[in-house]
Amino acid sequence: MAKSGTRVRIITGIVILAVLALAIWLGPVTRILFFYALIWFGAREMSDALNRMGFRSTPWIARILSAILSALFLLRNEIVFHLSAISIVLIGSMMLWLFKRMRVIDLFASLGICFYPCALFLGFCYLAVQPDEILYPVVITTLFATSFCDAFAYFFGRWFGRHKLCPSVSPNKTIEGSVSGTLLGTASSVLIWLILRGFVPVPLYVYVIASFFCTLAGQVGDLCASVIKRQAGIKDFSNLFPGHGGAIDRLDSFSFAMPTAFFILALFHAL
Repeated sequence: MAKSGTRVRIITGIVILAVLALAIWLGPVTRILFFYALIWFGAREMSDALNRMGFRSTPWIARILSAILSALFLLRNEIVFHLSAISIVLIGSMMLWLFKRMRVIDLFASLGICFYPCALFLGFCYLAVQPDEILYPVVITTLFATSFCDAFAYFFGRWFGRHKLCPSVSPNKTIEGSVSGTLLGTASSVLIWLILRGFVPVPLYVYVIASFFCTLAGQVGDLCASVIKRQAGIKDFSNLFPGHGGAIDRLDSFSFAMPTAFFILALFHAL
């Protein structure tokens, strides 16, 4: 059973990476559609988790707002259009509360889905319409630093972990695993920079800084998702990706690491 589960996880991971690579290669429209699909499912997953906590939330406010903003990203409109879209959706939500007599707490729970996970996932949609010289450095930094960190943290935590990192949130995570994931994840990501430097025209010291903070942000994102799952009493947000859980399970680390990479690379004028 364990071998079968590992095989399913590996196959699913390969399929996800293949679809992502194809979406990136085909252009901005397919990239937007790919990430919006994750927003669609992620909104449902978060709504279900909140409902397990006693709320009566709806994913539709987040889905509608995300669809409008994703389209505006694609059209490259000015910020005033984005602010107007947010305002219109918020006004519509308040009208829904007035006429359908929703509980205030349920309205705010539904609006909370707009912020997590949807606002973070929208960062991927924004990145999707950026030119290649911005897209590839951010994607490569985020993908490899976070993935290597996750792998090393898991194995070193399992082999050498003695001190719990945050036992009330995630009992299996250890300080030894976290430190190993951060340091070895950053080092391994640097090796990728040496291999793919043609796609990452970023100075090495900037890339090291961005990779380091990506590993930290990714671990925070993972812990935040774990807090929600623990309070909702669930193991995974859904079974959208066999062996990997739901959209939020798959992107919890990346959704925190990607804006971190974007910010640091931009801060050092590397984009």
